[in-house]
Amino acid sequence: MSSESVVVDVRRPQGGPRWVGVACCCGLLALTGFVGCSRQSGPAVEYVEGSVLVDGEPVADATVGFSPAGGAGLAAFGQTDAVGTYRLTTVQGGKKLGGAPVGDYTVTVKKYRNRVRELGEPPDPKKDPQGSAKYNAEIERLSLLPLESLIPAGYAEMATTPLRATVKKGRNVGPEFRYELKGDFTGK
Repeated sequence: MSSESVVVDVRRPQGGPRWVGVACCCGLLALTGFVGCSRQSGPAVEYVEGSVLVDGEPVADATVGFSPAGGAGLAAFGQTDAVGTYRLTTVQGGKKLGGAPVGDYTVTVKKYRNRVRELGEPPDPKKDPQGSAKYNAEIERLSLLPLESLIPAGYAEMATTPLRATVKKGRNVGPEFRYELKGDFTGK
């Protein structure tokens, strides 16, 4: 690749419309953006898929986090679906559901009660202004309550989770990515 610069004269011709110069500048900026974006590939990751169960039951809507065991490197996260299956995405620049870099990880699993979702759909403020005001006041009240973990909190903290993983080159699926959590785990 040459290090020479290209200079483009985008001055409008005498008597020509102003938008021609603006259009040329916008076109060059867009082209530069496309060329720059095409070179970014993100970190090298390997596909990771597994499952989470508590006392033998699949856990939906839990967040699974893979943090590099040595502390240095990129973390990856996934969300469990209705049958407890997760697929990881690396945090910085990773392709959605692309995976995690090769390495050893400490694994955390978190799931908190969503009290706002339990309220249901908000009333239409135009049709029911009083109901809407009550709904908003209840959301405000709920936001002050402490988080309520729906799985043992010991799995959510790096210092107490016993869960580990090793991501290798290739597809990472199977029993080593299946986490069977105990409902009575205290993290001690």
